Amino acid sequence: MTDRILTASELTIDLGRIRQNYRILIDQLGGVPAAAMVKANGYGLGAATVAATLATDGCNTFFVAHLEEGIEVRKALGPDPVIQVLNGAMPGTESELVANGLQPVLNSIDQIELWRTCPGAKAQPATIHLDTGMSRLGLPPDESEHLLANPSLVDGVDVAHVMSHLASADVPGSPQSADQLERFRQLRIRFPRGTASLANSAAIFLGPSYHFDLARPGIALYGGNPTPGQPNPMLPVVRLEAPILQVRHVEAGDVVGYGATHVVEQPGRIATISVGYADGFLRSGSGTAKANVAGIEVPVAGRISMDLITLDVSAVPEQHLALGAPVELIGEHCLIDEVAERADSIANELLTDLGRRYQVRYTDQGA
Repeated sequence: MTDRILTASELTIDLGRIRQNYRILIDQLGGVPAAAMVKANGYGLGAATVAATLATDGCNTFFVAHLEEGIEVRKALGPDPVIQVLNGAMPGTESELVANGLQPVLNSIDQIELWRTCPGAKAQPATIHLDTGMSRLGLPPDESEHLLANPSLVDGVDVAHVMSHLASADVPGSPQSADQLERFRQLRIRFPRGTASLANSAAIFLGPSYHFDLARPGIALYGGNPTPGQPNPMLPVVRLEAPILQVRHVEAGDVVGYGATHVVEQPGRIATISVGYADGFLRSGSGTAKANVAGIEVPVAGRISMDLITLDVSAVPEQHLALGAPVELIGEHCLIDEVAERADSIANELLTDLGRRYQVRYTDQGA
C-alpha cells in the first residue's frame, strides 16, 4: 500500500523556494535591485502571502495590474513598500491610488494629464511607460515624441521611474529585444527623468545591458524557466497532487473519456483522479499530458474533463494505486514548463489558471 493518502487535491507552495529564486535573480543582476511581479494573485499562488514573503528577503517594490490588487497587497505589507499599478490611473481611481499610497504606471498622455491634475498626486510618485515596440500599453511613438518635445506635460508629476517592456526576451535568437533596448536607450537620453526599468524575467539573463536600475521579474520567481532552450536556473515552487478516486481494468477495444478519443490497445488499468479543467489543468493537454505515480510516468488517457482526469496506470504496481493514493501533476517529476508545453501553453497561464478547489498548503523548505 502507498504511504500517503489524500482526501482532496492538494496544491503545495514552497515559500522558501520563492525566496531562493529571488536571491538567484539578485545574484544574476549583480547589484541591480529587483521588484517582484505579484499581479494575478501572485501568479495564482497568493499575492499577499508571496509579497510578504519576499518583503522579508529585502524586496521593497511590487507590481500589480489592477487597483484592487494593489489595495490587497498594501494591506498585507503596510505603508512602506512601493506598489506600482501597471494599468495606471483610470478616471475615478485617482483618489484611491493616492489614499492607498499606490504608484500608477502612466501609459498615455491622457493618463499623465489625469494624474498631473489630481489633488494629492504631486506627493505620490509615478512611473512613465514608453512603448518601444510591443504595441500594447505605454506611450506609443507619436505620444513619446510629443512628450519629449513638451516636457512640461509632466510638470507636477514626481517621475520615479521610466519603463518599457520587452516583447520577445524569452524567444531565443529574436532580434526584437536588441532593437527595443536601443530604442529605450535613445528615449532615456532624451528623457532622463527618474530611474530606468526594462528587464523582465527572461531579460535578466540577456546580460547587464538590459538591467538598468530596476528589474521586474515575474514567472522566474515562481519556478518558470526564464532561459528557454537551456537548463532552468530557477527552483520549482509548486507541487500539485490529486488523489486516485478509482482504478479499473480495461480490455483492448474499450474507450475512455468524452468523445471516445482514447481506444485501449491492450488489457491494462485506468485510474481516475480528482482534478480537471475547472481546476486549471488545461483541457488542451488531453492526449499529451503526463502525470507521475510513485516515480513512474503515466500518460493521460482520453480527454481532460471538468473535474476528472483518466490515466493509463498499467505500468504502475497495484500497491501504489490505492484509493486516495497521490498522483503528481506538477512538481519535481512534472516540471511546470514541460506540463505547460504539453498543453500548448506557457507556465504563466498554467499557474494563473490554477483553481480554488485545492487544499492549499504553504511550506518553507527551500532547496
